[in-house]
Amino acid sequence: MEISDIDKRLLMELEYNFPIDARPYEKIADKLNLSENYVINRVKDLIDNEIVKRVGMYVNFRAKGMEGALVAADIPLDGLEKYRKMSLGIRELTHNFIRNHPKYNVWLVIKAESREKLNGNIERLMEEAGARDYVILYSKKNLKLSVKYDIIKGISWSKSEGIPDKIPTADEIGISKELLKYLSMPLPINERPFMEIAKKFGYSEEDLIELINDLKKIHVIKDYGATLNGEKVGIKDNAMLLINTENEEYSCIKIAEELYEATHVVLRESNKPWDYLCYCMLHGKDKKVINEAARHAINITGAKSYMLLYSLDNLKPGIVM
Repeated sequence: MEISDIDKRLLMELEYNFPIDARPYEKIADKLNLSENYVINRVKDLIDNEIVKRVGMYVNFRAKGMEGALVAADIPLDGLEKYRKMSLGIRELTHNFIRNHPKYNVWLVIKAESREKLNGNIERLMEEAGARDYVILYSKKNLKLSVKYDIIKGISWSKSEGIPDKIPTADEIGISKELLKYLSMPLPINERPFMEIAKKFGYSEEDLIELINDLKKIHVIKDYGATLNGEKVGIKDNAMLLINTENEEYSCIKIAEELYEATHVVLRESNKPWDYLCYCMLHGKDKKVINEAARHAINITGAKSYMLLYSLDNLKPGIVM
């Protein structure tokens, strides 16, 4: 499917300016001087052609009372296909890539209801996969999640929405985990995408929209809007940047606030000696733009050393909940 100039303008609006409104597509149509019906049908076409992965929002896993970790694993080549098939059946296992590290070839993100359960699930998975070694890099503090692609510049690009001290849980907010689960699913593509979920949980559309606004302000909801398929819009490369500095938290804050190319920024802690605890992701049209962003990160953090690990293969493509 060819992406026209109108499509590019529409995609950028869906990503960066998707309205929290009862009729968001009407607002976008007015802004682009199009009809609401045209915008809705075009978004459906873009989804059918796998250019748009989803329109909606992500719910911070901590609000669901969960723990998360990045795992670096050394899995033998003859065990990769078995591991890949196992990983496809684990909903809590999301990002799952082969990367160009000299020892740890598989890098995955996995979540569970507690640190104890997380450790147990990782241990069983690594044993079944025949991993020779692995490192668990727990998520200590999430400083940024915003997977937005500037398809004009050809690089991931978004400003920080602020760095929260703590993410409140559903119980602390006084809302149901079931509601958060539904909010994390893709929104229906129609004139009133919030109507069905509002009815299901006994809200008016206006009250649900106000709640979503409030949840966004306290960082329970992140990355609101459309998620694009990078491959389809020219964002063909991604790399994980891990930095070793004197002060990992300060470095992560600097990256979250000043490196607009970073999509995920996480301060981590490990289960064994590991020097690289400030982590971010970079996406771009080629390695040149990613390398430039990585150099900026190294400069602003004064990194002692770093690892820039490019994706070689995606073992679990698709939508991440």
